Amino acid sequence: MKEDEKRNLLLNECVRYLKKSSAFQKLLAGFREKYRSLGHWGGTVVLKELSREERMDLGGFLAKDLLKKDDVRITASQMEKALSGTRFAELEWEEILEQYFGRPLITKKADLAAKNTQKDVFFKEILSLFENTGVGGWLQSVLTRHADGYSLIMQHYREDPLQLKKEMLDVLRAAEGLPAIEKGQRRKLLAVFAAEITGNPHAFDDGTFKDKLLRAFLKKKTGLQKMSGMPEAEYKKELYYQAGIIKDELSNDVLVYGICGWDDQGISHEGLEGFCRRREPVRLTLQTVGNLKSIAGTDQRAYIVENPAVFSVLVDRYPEKSFVCGNGQLNLATYILLDKLVETTKLYYAGDYDPEGLLIAQNLKQRYEEKLIIWNYNVEWYQRYHSDVILKETRLKKLDKIYVQELLKLKECIKREKKAAYQEVMLQGYVID
Repeated sequence: MKEDEKRNLLLNECVRYLKKSSAFQKLLAGFREKYRSLGHWGGTVVLKELSREERMDLGGFLAKDLLKKDDVRITASQMEKALSGTRFAELEWEEILEQYFGRPLITKKADLAAKNTQKDVFFKEILSLFENTGVGGWLQSVLTRHADGYSLIMQHYREDPLQLKKEMLDVLRAAEGLPAIEKGQRRKLLAVFAAEITGNPHAFDDGTFKDKLLRAFLKKKTGLQKMSGMPEAEYKKELYYQAGIIKDELSNDVLVYGICGWDDQGISHEGLEGFCRRREPVRLTLQTVGNLKSIAGTDQRAYIVENPAVFSVLVDRYPEKSFVCGNGQLNLATYILLDKLVETTKLYYAGDYDPEGLLIAQNLKQRYEEKLIIWNYNVEWYQRYHSDVILKETRLKKLDKIYVQELLKLKECIKREKKAAYQEVMLQGYVID
Protein backbone atom coordinates (compact mmCIF):
# COMPACT_ATOMS: atom_id res chain seq x y z
CA MET A 1 0.00 0.00 0.00
CA LYS A 2 1.31 3.44 -0.91
CA GLU A 3 2.28 5.91 1.81
CA ASP A 4 -0.46 8.38 0.79
CA GLU A 5 -3.09 5.68 1.03
CA LYS A 6 -1.81 4.60 4.45
CA ARG A 7 -1.90 8.19 5.67
CA ASN A 8 -5.46 8.66 4.41
CA LEU A 9 -6.58 5.48 6.15
CA LEU A 10 -4.96 6.66 9.36
CA LEU A 11 -6.54 10.10 8.99
CA ASN A 12 -10.01 8.60 8.48
CA GLU A 13 -9.54 6.33 11.48
CA CYS A 14 -8.53 9.32 13.62
CA VAL A 15 -11.61 11.28 12.55
CA ARG A 16 -13.89 8.32 13.29
CA TYR A 17 -12.42 8.14 16.77
CA LEU A 18 -12.89 11.87 17.40
CA LYS A 19 -16.48 11.84 16.16
CA LYS A 20 -17.50 9.31 18.79
CA SER A 21 -17.70 12.07 21.40
CA SER A 22 -19.54 15.40 21.24
CA ALA A 23 -16.72 16.85 23.36
CA PHE A 24 -14.34 16.73 20.39
CA GLN A 25 -16.92 18.42 18.16
CA LYS A 26 -16.91 21.41 20.52
CA LEU A 27 -13.15 21.36 21.01
CA LEU A 28 -12.24 21.11 17.33
CA ALA A 29 -14.80 23.76 16.36
CA GLY A 30 -13.04 26.07 18.81
CA PHE A 31 -9.60 25.39 17.33
CA ARG A 32 -10.94 25.84 13.82
CA GLU A 33 -12.08 29.35 14.80
CA LYS A 34 -8.67 30.00 16.34
CA TYR A 35 -7.06 29.00 13.06
CA ARG A 36 -9.37 31.36 11.16
CA SER A 37 -8.30 34.24 13.41
CA LEU A 38 -4.58 33.46 13.80
CA GLY A 39 -3.87 32.04 10.37
CA HIS A 40 -2.09 29.04 11.90
CA TRP A 41 -2.57 26.26 14.46
CA GLY A 42 -2.40 27.71 17.96
CA GLY A 43 -4.22 29.47 20.78
CA THR A 44 -6.39 28.31 23.66
CA VAL A 45 -9.98 27.05 23.60
CA VAL A 46 -12.26 27.43 26.62
CA LEU A 47 -15.18 25.01 26.91
CA LYS A 48 -18.11 25.69 29.24
CA GLU A 49 -20.97 23.57 30.56
CA LEU A 50 -19.54 20.22 29.51
CA SER A 51 -21.32 17.09 30.66
CA ARG A 52 -19.57 14.58 32.94
CA GLU A 53 -19.20 12.18 30.02
CA GLU A 54 -17.64 14.89 27.83
CA ARG A 55 -15.16 15.79 30.59
CA MET A 56 -14.17 12.15 30.93
CA ASP A 57 -13.66 11.78 27.16
CA LEU A 58 -11.44 14.86 26.97
CA GLY A 59 -9.62 13.95 30.19
CA GLY A 60 -8.82 10.51 28.84
CA PHE A 61 -7.41 11.95 25.62
CA LEU A 62 -5.39 14.66 27.38
CA ALA A 63 -4.39 12.45 30.33
CA LYS A 64 -5.81 15.03 32.76
CA ASP A 65 -8.52 15.04 35.44
CA LEU A 66 -11.17 17.50 34.21
CA LEU A 67 -14.10 16.41 36.38
CA LYS A 68 -13.64 19.12 39.02
CA LYS A 69 -13.20 22.06 36.62
CA ASP A 70 -16.10 24.41 35.75
CA ASP A 71 -14.44 25.77 32.62
CA VAL A 72 -12.02 23.59 30.68
CA ARG A 73 -9.08 25.44 29.08
CA ILE A 74 -7.12 23.52 26.46
CA THR A 75 -4.08 24.88 24.62
CA ALA A 76 -2.80 23.95 21.18
CA SER A 77 0.42 22.61 22.72
CA GLN A 78 -1.61 20.30 24.99
CA MET A 79 -3.41 18.99 21.91
CA GLU A 80 -0.11 18.33 20.14
CA LYS A 81 1.29 16.50 23.17
CA ALA A 82 -1.84 14.36 23.48
CA LEU A 83 -1.77 13.48 19.77
CA SER A 84 1.91 12.51 19.96
CA GLY A 85 1.06 9.82 22.51
CA THR A 86 -1.38 8.04 20.19
CA ARG A 87 -1.05 5.91 17.09
CA PHE A 88 -2.04 9.05 15.14
CA ALA A 89 1.18 10.85 16.10
CA GLU A 90 2.38 11.31 12.52
CA LEU A 91 -0.71 13.36 11.64
CA GLU A 92 -0.98 17.16 11.89
CA TRP A 93 -3.90 18.87 13.57
CA GLU A 94 -4.50 21.06 10.50
CA GLU A 95 -5.18 18.04 8.27
CA ILE A 96 -7.30 16.44 10.99
CA LEU A 97 -9.46 19.58 11.20
CA GLU A 98 -9.93 19.66 7.43
CA GLN A 99 -10.92 15.99 7.31
CA TYR A 100 -13.16 16.28 10.38
CA PHE A 101 -15.19 19.21 9.01
CA GLY A 102 -14.91 18.20 5.35
CA ARG A 103 -13.60 21.54 4.10
CA PRO A 104 -10.27 23.38 3.78
CA LEU A 105 -9.08 25.62 6.59
CA ILE A 106 -9.48 29.24 5.54
CA THR A 107 -8.42 32.24 7.58
CA LYS A 108 -10.86 35.07 8.16
CA LYS A 109 -8.61 37.35 6.13
CA ALA A 110 -8.58 34.97 3.16
CA ASP A 111 -12.30 34.34 3.54
CA LEU A 112 -13.02 38.08 3.51
CA ALA A 113 -10.80 38.58 0.46
CA ALA A 114 -12.61 35.80 -1.41
CA LYS A 115 -16.01 37.23 -0.49
CA ASN A 116 -14.96 40.72 -1.59
CA THR A 117 -13.75 39.35 -4.91
CA GLN A 118 -17.04 37.52 -5.36
CA LYS A 119 -18.95 40.71 -4.51
CA ASP A 120 -16.91 42.78 -6.97
CA VAL A 121 -17.64 40.30 -9.75
CA PHE A 122 -21.35 40.36 -8.85
CA PHE A 123 -21.70 44.13 -9.12
CA LYS A 124 -19.42 44.46 -12.16
CA GLU A 125 -21.77 42.14 -14.00
CA ILE A 126 -24.72 44.42 -13.21
CA LEU A 127 -22.76 47.57 -14.07
CA SER A 128 -21.73 46.10 -17.43
CA LEU A 129 -25.40 46.09 -18.46
CA PHE A 130 -25.60 49.87 -17.94
CA GLU A 131 -22.18 50.90 -19.19
CA ASN A 132 -21.82 54.55 -20.26
CA THR A 133 -25.29 55.50 -18.99
CA GLY A 134 -26.36 57.98 -16.34
CA VAL A 135 -27.97 55.20 -14.35
CA GLY A 136 -24.78 53.14 -14.47
CA GLY A 137 -22.75 56.15 -13.37
CA TRP A 138 -25.08 56.67 -10.42
CA LEU A 139 -24.78 53.04 -9.31
CA GLN A 140 -20.99 53.15 -9.67
CA SER A 141 -20.93 56.24 -7.46
CA VAL A 142 -23.14 54.57 -4.84
CA LEU A 143 -20.89 51.50 -4.70
CA THR A 144 -17.55 53.33 -4.63
CA ARG A 145 -18.50 56.30 -2.44
CA HIS A 146 -20.97 54.44 -0.21
CA ALA A 147 -23.59 57.05 -1.13
CA ASP A 148 -27.32 56.96 -0.36
CA GLY A 149 -28.61 53.48 -1.14
CA TYR A 150 -25.34 51.63 -0.43
CA SER A 151 -26.34 50.23 2.97
CA LEU A 152 -29.68 49.10 1.55
CA ILE A 153 -27.97 47.27 -1.33
CA MET A 154 -25.39 45.60 0.94
CA GLN A 155 -28.05 44.44 3.38
CA HIS A 156 -29.97 42.69 0.60
CA TYR A 157 -26.75 41.34 -0.93
CA ARG A 158 -25.97 39.57 2.34
CA GLU A 159 -29.50 38.16 2.54
CA ASP A 160 -30.02 36.96 -1.05
CA PRO A 161 -27.69 38.04 -3.90
CA LEU A 162 -29.78 36.43 -6.65
CA GLN A 163 -32.97 38.17 -5.54
CA LEU A 164 -31.05 41.42 -5.16
CA LYS A 165 -29.83 41.23 -8.76
CA LYS A 166 -33.36 40.75 -10.06
CA GLU A 167 -34.72 43.66 -8.03
CA MET A 168 -31.80 45.96 -8.83
CA LEU A 169 -32.27 45.37 -12.55
CA ASP A 170 -35.93 46.37 -12.20
CA VAL A 171 -34.94 49.58 -10.39
CA LEU A 172 -32.23 50.46 -12.90
CA ARG A 173 -34.59 49.87 -15.83
CA ALA A 174 -37.17 52.04 -14.06
CA ALA A 175 -34.59 54.80 -13.60
CA GLU A 176 -33.80 54.65 -17.31
CA GLY A 177 -37.47 54.60 -18.28
CA LEU A 178 -38.72 57.64 -16.36
CA PRO A 179 -40.94 59.94 -18.46
CA ALA A 180 -38.98 62.72 -20.15
CA ILE A 181 -41.09 65.63 -18.89
CA GLU A 182 -38.65 68.14 -20.36
CA LYS A 183 -39.39 66.65 -23.81
CA GLY A 184 -43.14 66.94 -23.43
CA GLN A 185 -43.91 63.42 -22.22
CA ARG A 186 -46.84 63.17 -19.81
CA ARG A 187 -46.44 62.02 -16.24
CA LYS A 188 -47.43 58.45 -15.47
CA LEU A 189 -49.27 56.95 -12.53
CA LEU A 190 -46.88 54.95 -10.37
CA ALA A 191 -48.90 51.72 -10.62
CA VAL A 192 -49.00 51.96 -14.42
CA PHE A 193 -45.29 52.77 -14.62
CA ALA A 194 -44.43 49.86 -12.29
CA ALA A 195 -46.50 47.44 -14.37
CA GLU A 196 -44.77 48.58 -17.57
CA ILE A 197 -41.30 48.06 -16.09
CA THR A 198 -41.78 44.94 -13.97
CA GLY A 199 -45.19 43.49 -14.79
CA ASN A 200 -46.24 44.17 -11.19
CA PRO A 201 -48.21 47.37 -10.42
CA HIS A 202 -47.18 47.10 -6.75
CA ALA A 203 -43.44 46.75 -7.40
CA PHE A 204 -42.67 50.23 -6.07
CA ASP A 205 -45.15 50.29 -3.21
CA ASP A 206 -44.10 52.21 -0.09
CA GLY A 207 -41.35 50.57 1.94
CA THR A 208 -40.31 47.96 -0.61
CA PHE A 209 -36.67 47.58 -1.59
CA LYS A 210 -37.43 48.85 -5.09
CA ASP A 211 -39.21 51.92 -3.74
CA LYS A 212 -36.32 52.77 -1.39
CA LEU A 213 -33.60 52.29 -4.00
CA LEU A 214 -35.49 54.17 -6.71
CA ARG A 215 -35.99 57.07 -4.30
CA ALA A 216 -32.23 57.11 -3.63
CA PHE A 217 -31.75 57.55 -7.38
CA LEU A 218 -34.48 60.20 -7.60
CA LYS A 219 -32.87 62.25 -4.82
CA LYS A 220 -29.67 62.36 -6.87
CA LYS A 221 -31.49 63.01 -10.15
CA THR A 222 -33.75 65.81 -8.91
CA GLY A 223 -31.57 67.29 -6.16
CA LEU A 224 -34.77 67.74 -4.15
CA GLN A 225 -34.15 68.25 -0.43
CA LYS A 226 -36.72 67.56 2.27
CA MET A 227 -37.84 70.79 3.91
CA SER A 228 -37.88 71.03 7.70
CA GLY A 229 -41.20 69.83 9.08
CA MET A 230 -42.35 68.42 5.74
CA PRO A 231 -44.10 65.06 6.20
CA GLU A 232 -42.07 62.18 4.81
CA ALA A 233 -45.04 60.99 2.75
CA GLU A 234 -45.32 64.35 0.96
CA TYR A 235 -41.58 64.43 0.30
CA LYS A 236 -41.78 60.99 -1.33
CA LYS A 237 -44.67 62.12 -3.53
CA GLU A 238 -42.80 65.21 -4.66
CA LEU A 239 -39.67 63.17 -5.46
CA TYR A 240 -41.68 60.92 -7.74
CA TYR A 241 -43.60 63.86 -9.22
CA GLN A 242 -40.44 65.78 -10.13
CA ALA A 243 -39.25 62.63 -11.93
CA GLY A 244 -42.48 62.32 -13.94
CA ILE A 245 -44.35 59.84 -11.74
CA ILE A 246 -47.63 60.55 -9.96
CA LYS A 247 -47.61 58.54 -6.76
CA ASP A 248 -51.04 59.52 -5.44
CA GLU A 249 -53.38 61.23 -7.86
CA LEU A 250 -57.00 61.47 -6.76
CA SER A 251 -56.50 61.70 -2.99
CA ASN A 252 -53.89 64.45 -3.40
CA ASP A 253 -55.79 67.65 -4.04
CA VAL A 254 -55.92 71.32 -3.11
CA LEU A 255 -58.86 73.60 -2.29
CA VAL A 256 -58.78 76.92 -4.18
CA TYR A 257 -60.94 79.93 -4.90
CA GLY A 258 -60.59 82.59 -7.60
CA ILE A 259 -57.85 80.73 -9.47
CA CYS A 260 -57.54 80.61 -13.28
CA GLY A 261 -55.36 78.32 -15.37
CA TRP A 262 -54.17 77.70 -18.94
CA ASP A 263 -52.75 74.70 -20.79
CA ASP A 264 -49.48 74.61 -22.75
CA GLN A 265 -51.27 76.08 -25.78
CA GLY A 266 -52.56 79.05 -23.82
CA ILE A 267 -56.16 77.81 -23.75
CA SER A 268 -58.04 78.68 -20.57
CA HIS A 269 -59.32 75.85 -18.37
CA GLU A 270 -63.09 76.12 -18.79
CA GLY A 271 -63.84 74.41 -15.48
CA LEU A 272 -61.77 76.91 -13.50
CA GLU A 273 -63.33 79.74 -15.50
CA GLY A 274 -66.75 78.51 -14.48
CA PHE A 275 -65.93 78.29 -10.78
CA CYS A 276 -64.39 81.77 -10.87
CA ARG A 277 -67.44 83.13 -12.65
CA ARG A 278 -69.80 81.49 -10.15
CA ARG A 279 -67.53 82.53 -7.26
CA GLU A 280 -67.31 79.04 -5.83
CA PRO A 281 -64.34 77.15 -4.36
CA VAL A 282 -63.14 73.96 -6.08
CA ARG A 283 -60.85 71.05 -5.25
CA LEU A 284 -58.17 70.44 -7.87
CA THR A 285 -56.50 67.02 -8.11
CA LEU A 286 -52.77 66.68 -8.59
CA GLN A 287 -53.36 65.60 -12.18
CA THR A 288 -55.44 68.69 -12.96
CA VAL A 289 -52.81 70.98 -11.44
CA GLY A 290 -50.03 69.13 -13.26
CA ASN A 291 -51.75 69.51 -16.63
CA LEU A 292 -51.91 73.30 -16.31
CA LYS A 293 -49.04 75.21 -17.86
CA SER A 294 -49.72 78.44 -15.97
CA ILE A 295 -51.93 79.54 -13.09
CA ALA A 296 -52.87 83.02 -11.82
CA GLY A 297 -54.91 84.75 -9.14
CA THR A 298 -57.60 87.24 -10.06
CA ASP A 299 -55.55 90.36 -9.23
CA GLN A 300 -52.00 88.96 -9.21
CA ARG A 301 -52.33 88.23 -5.49
CA ALA A 302 -53.29 85.01 -3.73
CA TYR A 303 -53.76 84.37 -0.01
CA ILE A 304 -52.79 80.99 1.43
CA VAL A 305 -54.34 80.04 4.76
CA GLU A 306 -53.79 77.00 6.93
CA ASN A 307 -57.34 76.23 8.05
CA PRO A 308 -60.52 75.41 6.04
CA ALA A 309 -62.77 77.48 8.35
CA VAL A 310 -60.61 80.57 7.83
CA PHE A 311 -60.61 79.90 4.08
CA SER A 312 -64.42 79.81 4.01
CA VAL A 313 -64.81 83.03 6.00
CA LEU A 314 -62.31 84.95 3.87
CA VAL A 315 -63.90 83.71 0.64
CA ASP A 316 -67.27 85.05 1.83
CA ARG A 317 -65.72 88.29 3.05
CA TYR A 318 -63.60 88.96 -0.07
CA PRO A 319 -65.29 87.22 -3.03
CA GLU A 320 -63.20 89.15 -5.56
CA LYS A 321 -59.88 87.81 -4.19
CA SER A 322 -57.98 84.53 -4.67
CA PHE A 323 -57.39 81.98 -1.91
CA VAL A 324 -55.64 78.64 -1.38
CA CYS A 325 -56.31 76.36 1.59
CA GLY A 326 -53.36 74.45 3.05
CA ASN A 327 -55.70 72.31 5.16
CA GLY A 328 -53.37 71.96 8.14
CA GLN A 329 -50.36 70.60 6.26
CA LEU A 330 -49.42 71.48 2.69
CA ASN A 331 -49.46 68.48 0.35
CA LEU A 332 -47.87 67.93 -3.05
CA ALA A 333 -50.85 69.23 -5.02
CA THR A 334 -50.64 72.48 -3.03
CA TYR A 335 -46.92 72.89 -3.63
CA ILE A 336 -47.21 72.20 -7.37
CA LEU A 337 -50.08 74.71 -7.61
CA LEU A 338 -48.03 77.34 -5.76
CA ASP A 339 -44.95 76.62 -7.90
CA LYS A 340 -46.96 77.64 -10.95
CA LEU A 341 -49.01 80.36 -9.26
CA VAL A 342 -45.91 82.18 -8.02
CA GLU A 343 -44.79 82.80 -11.62
CA THR A 344 -47.67 85.26 -12.09
CA THR A 345 -48.97 86.05 -8.64
CA LYS A 346 -47.71 87.47 -5.33
CA LEU A 347 -48.30 85.00 -2.50
CA TYR A 348 -49.35 85.78 1.08
CA TYR A 349 -49.32 83.09 3.77
CA ALA A 350 -51.10 83.13 7.13
CA GLY A 351 -51.30 80.21 9.55
CA ASP A 352 -51.54 79.28 13.21
CA TYR A 353 -49.07 80.71 15.70
CA ASP A 354 -47.73 77.34 16.81
CA PRO A 355 -44.52 75.40 16.02
CA GLU A 356 -46.06 73.61 13.05
CA GLY A 357 -47.55 76.81 11.63
CA LEU A 358 -44.22 78.61 11.86
CA LEU A 359 -42.45 75.72 10.14
CA ILE A 360 -44.93 75.84 7.25
CA ALA A 361 -44.42 79.59 6.93
CA GLN A 362 -40.64 79.16 6.96
CA ASN A 363 -40.71 76.38 4.35
CA LEU A 364 -42.83 78.52 2.04
CA LYS A 365 -40.50 81.49 2.52
CA GLN A 366 -37.51 79.30 1.73
CA ARG A 367 -39.17 77.96 -1.38
CA TYR A 368 -40.55 81.21 -2.82
CA GLU A 369 -38.28 83.81 -1.21
CA GLU A 370 -39.26 87.41 -2.01
CA LYS A 371 -42.29 86.26 -4.02
CA LEU A 372 -44.04 85.25 -0.78
CA ILE A 373 -45.05 87.50 2.10
CA ILE A 374 -45.42 86.03 5.60
CA TRP A 375 -48.74 87.67 6.36
CA ASN A 376 -49.76 88.95 9.82
CA TYR A 377 -47.20 87.07 11.91
CA ASN A 378 -46.56 89.51 14.74
CA VAL A 379 -46.05 89.56 18.50
CA GLU A 380 -48.97 91.93 19.18
CA TRP A 381 -51.47 89.51 17.68
CA TYR A 382 -49.93 86.64 19.61
CA GLN A 383 -50.26 88.44 22.94
CA ARG A 384 -53.87 89.30 22.15
CA TYR A 385 -55.07 85.96 20.78
CA HIS A 386 -53.03 83.14 22.32
CA SER A 387 -54.98 80.31 23.94
CA ASP A 388 -54.60 78.95 27.49
CA VAL A 389 -53.56 75.49 26.33
CA ILE A 390 -49.93 74.71 27.25
CA LEU A 391 -47.88 73.25 24.40
CA LYS A 392 -45.92 70.05 25.04
CA GLU A 393 -42.14 70.24 25.10
CA THR A 394 -41.92 67.89 22.12
CA ARG A 395 -43.80 70.46 20.04
CA LEU A 396 -41.89 73.44 21.43
CA LYS A 397 -38.64 71.71 20.46
CA LYS A 398 -39.61 72.19 16.80
CA LEU A 399 -39.15 75.94 17.26
CA ASP A 400 -35.38 75.37 17.37
CA LYS A 401 -35.57 74.86 13.60
CA ILE A 402 -37.00 78.34 13.00
CA TYR A 403 -34.44 80.84 11.71
CA VAL A 404 -36.26 83.06 9.16
CA GLN A 405 -35.92 86.66 10.32
CA GLU A 406 -39.64 87.51 10.09
CA LEU A 407 -40.50 84.72 12.54
CA LEU A 408 -37.80 85.06 15.21
CA LYS A 409 -39.63 87.42 17.59
CA LEU A 410 -42.80 85.35 17.44
CA LYS A 411 -40.75 82.18 17.95
CA GLU A 412 -39.27 83.57 21.18
CA CYS A 413 -42.71 84.60 22.45
CA ILE A 414 -44.12 81.12 21.89
CA LYS A 415 -41.10 79.51 23.58
CA ARG A 416 -41.54 81.80 26.57
CA GLU A 417 -45.34 81.59 26.92
CA LYS A 418 -45.60 77.96 25.74
CA LYS A 419 -48.99 78.66 24.20
CA ALA A 420 -50.41 78.77 20.67
CA ALA A 421 -52.72 81.21 18.89
CA TYR A 422 -55.04 79.86 16.23
CA GLN A 423 -56.29 81.44 13.02
CA GLU A 424 -59.94 80.96 13.84
CA VAL A 425 -59.75 83.49 16.71
CA MET A 426 -57.74 85.99 14.64
CA LEU A 427 -60.26 86.28 11.82
CA GLN A 428 -61.21 89.89 12.54
CA GLY A 429 -57.60 90.91 11.98
CA TYR A 430 -57.37 89.53 8.45
CA VAL A 431 -58.06 92.64 6.40
CA ILE A 432 -57.37 92.74 2.66
CA ASP A 433 -57.43 96.08 0.86
